[in-house]
Amino acid sequence: MKRTIQVTIINDIEIEFMPSLFGGMTEAKYLAEFNKGLFSVDSIDDVFKYAARMAACFGGGYEHDGLGLVDTHTSTYPRVPDVKFKVLSEEIEEEITKGGAQ
Repeated sequence: MKRTIQVTIINDIEIEFMPSLFGGMTEAKYLAEFNKGLFSVDSIDDVFKYAARMAACFGGGYEHDGLGLVDTHTSTYPRVPDVKFKVLSEEIEEEITKGGAQ
């Protein structure tokens, strides 16, 4: 048996940047370095959206380029994360799109 299922996940995620993310740089300097090393962003809001995407796709406990350690807001191991996140709400819908009863 085989089915194709479309899964839609909507998360409301709170993102907090810790001072360690900036490594002593100003926001403007951080954004300039981010633009040079990763991809072009227009503002810090674009970095917040990137962090939210990484949290939603990968969860906590991973290092991501330009963000450092991304983990839940309660995490302190192996160290305090550079980017903390908290899932405020989650809605999941699934629909069989191929192979199921019509």
